[in-house]
Amino acid sequence: MFPTLRKLILLVLGIPFVILGTRFLLDAGQSALVHFAAESWKPITVEVLSVEHFSGADQALGNQTVVRYQYEFEGQALEGQFSCIGDECPQTDLHLSLRAAQDEKRPVAALVNPDDPAQSLLYRHLYMPLFLLKAGVGLFCFLTGSVSVIFGVYLLSGAGAAKGGK
Repeated sequence: MFPTLRKLILLVLGIPFVILGTRFLLDAGQSALVHFAAESWKPITVEVLSVEHFSGADQALGNQTVVRYQYEFEGQALEGQFSCIGDECPQTDLHLSLRAAQDEKRPVAALVNPDDPAQSLLYRHLYMPLFLLKAGVGLFCFLTGSVSVIFGVYLLSGAGAAKGGK
């Protein structure tokens, strides 16, 4: 009974790693796809509605900037949101420049997807360290979990099960 239980544990512990790895890989892939797709998006100007800047000693990841903006595309009024954390922001004083634009009612450049106008991007910026972290962790978890699941299935039903029964 215990040899079978150990094989089942190996199989069951691998599944969350596969799921977690898949999630990280999909997130990294989506960031890269949006970044490269935005190359062909249409430039527009947006009006900044709000700029929030969170900082403090309790912020584990550093400062966070959250921006809400509105824009019009082909007669349609739409809203978008942009957020970045710490070094991920395209510039260190981003919240100050966007807050100044908001106070002065100055338009800010952005990009909009002509095929899906609800999809917009305030900054076309791929923060490479974060992208590599997501891709690396995702690949590690996915491969580790996959090997664990495959090995667990092999031991339970394949040649490993026949050897264990002798």
